[in-house]
Amino acid sequence: MKLLTKTHKYYLVFLVALAPVMIVVDYYLIRYMVNIEVNEILKHESERIKFQLEKEGELPHSSYMFDSTPVDETSTPFSQFNDTLIFETYADKLIPYRTYEFTALVGTERLKISLRHILLEMNELILGLFAATTLILMLLATGLFFISQKISEWAWKPFFRNLSKLKNYDITQKKQVHLEASGISEFEALNQVATALMNQVERDFQNLKEFNENISHEMQTPLAIIRNKMVLLLESQSLGEKELQWVQAAYQEANKLSKIGKALNLISRIENREFPRLDSVDVRAIIDNIISKMEEIIKFKDLKMAAKLNAARVKCDPILADILFTNLIKNAVQHNREGGYIRLLLNEEKFELENTGEVLQKETAQLFNRFQRGNTATDSFGLGLAISQKICELYGFRLGYEHHEGKHKLSLFFNS
Repeated sequence: MKLLTKTHKYYLVFLVALAPVMIVVDYYLIRYMVNIEVNEILKHESERIKFQLEKEGELPHSSYMFDSTPVDETSTPFSQFNDTLIFETYADKLIPYRTYEFTALVGTERLKISLRHILLEMNELILGLFAATTLILMLLATGLFFISQKISEWAWKPFFRNLSKLKNYDITQKKQVHLEASGISEFEALNQVATALMNQVERDFQNLKEFNENISHEMQTPLAIIRNKMVLLLESQSLGEKELQWVQAAYQEANKLSKIGKALNLISRIENREFPRLDSVDVRAIIDNIISKMEEIIKFKDLKMAAKLNAARVKCDPILADILFTNLIKNAVQHNREGGYIRLLLNEEKFELENTGEVLQKETAQLFNRFQRGNTATDSFGLGLAISQKICELYGFRLGYEHHEGKHKLSLFFNS
């Protein structure tokens, strides 16, 4: 859920929860104000009546007065407001009134005088004001909601534009990302942190890239010298048979070390996405070329090859495509048994490779990890399938493997 949507959702929930409370408060507030106004009218009328009593000594006429009764002269003077219902014969129903009762002296007699003010019109006024106020509040809340939404969208625009830039950020492109200023302190702080992180990542990436390149280059040079010296020793006539075996073993390990260095460097370059080239690669042509190169070893191991290769093209770097299919086919040949078979199937959706071989000695899930070999008896150093897996991850391919009783099947799906 988007932040703005969630914010507005909370706003609506709060508004819906608050609306009934505000409506009730609004109703009683208006009623309270109307009562105050009526009280003022009745209080003013009582003061006028008292003034006339002091001046003339008798009760004046009042449109608000409806009752006056004698009370005990020793009783304490009082005054009070009340709400009451009075039956009116003209309306044939109970009518709401606001009453004010107070005591006053008329000559030597103390009277309790009751004033009243009809609330029927006031109730209608209250309901009218209540409806109008409620409508205004609802319109105001709705207007504020949409205004808040527009203001939020406007305020968050720089953030979303910067987010889009960060999503499209590619460390291998070496393009500086310029984050847009927003004038909002929190967003500016976020921009500073993001920029600092990108700069640090770029420095680390460049340092790691240079380290891999340097170590690969520096390691290959002494290894080449070692291999050359060992070739000279193997050609020497002064060494005995046992010494020649030792030199031969050392030469093979030096070759293996050289291949491991190159393979690890290749994996690092793939992970760093240093192969930006995207071509429409003819997969069938690549496979035909690989089979042609391996024809001698296929014949040597007496492998039966069956290939059904339809036209298929994929978008990837041609060099990585050649490495990918070479590793897969080479793996099937190298780990096959003499007199076994290899079946190849290619179409626009997938490439399947089935071959005979030894029983798998590792868990299937570990097969594509670095330095994992399905059969420890082979001379493989366990990086071919790891490289293939990295290439598949780079281009969104999916590599699957299954085996049963010495039969192995690799499936490469171009559209995962």
